[in-house]
Amino acid sequence: MEEWMWVVWLCIFLVTLIVEFTTDALVSIWFAASALLCLGLSFVPGLPFWGEILIFLCVSLLAFLALRPLLTKRLKRRIVPTNVDSMAGQKGEVKKWKDALHGGEVEVHGVIWNALPVRDELKIHPGDIVKVIMVNGNKLLVDKIEKEN
Repeated sequence: MEEWMWVVWLCIFLVTLIVEFTTDALVSIWFAASALLCLGLSFVPGLPFWGEILIFLCVSLLAFLALRPLLTKRLKRRIVPTNVDSMAGQKGEVKKWKDALHGGEVEVHGVIWNALPVRDELKIHPGDIVKVIMVNGNKLLVDKIEKEN
């Protein structure tokens, strides 16, 4: 059995490498690195196959625990809000308003949007300045900005 373990480790290495390349998350790179190490260790005379398996499991676990947080942080994509996502926090002027149930129209940066109040008890009138809290579908959820004295 020991003389054929190199084939097993080579297969594990190739399979885990393929899995890693087909996903966009760090899933099996730890197993690929451990399998590559064990592939080399399989040529050491006198090392039993259970020893190679134990080394594989320990190295995989250590690599996962030590490197995953570091690599995940380095590879994390920064999400920059664009288009509609950037609407949150913007201010707009109420052009038309019916009531809390039906909402009205708010102009933000020259574009008229359908809007609903973030709270039903808000009293909003045309001409009021509102802040966009979030976009829900094709409607803005807005909160009234109280005028400062």
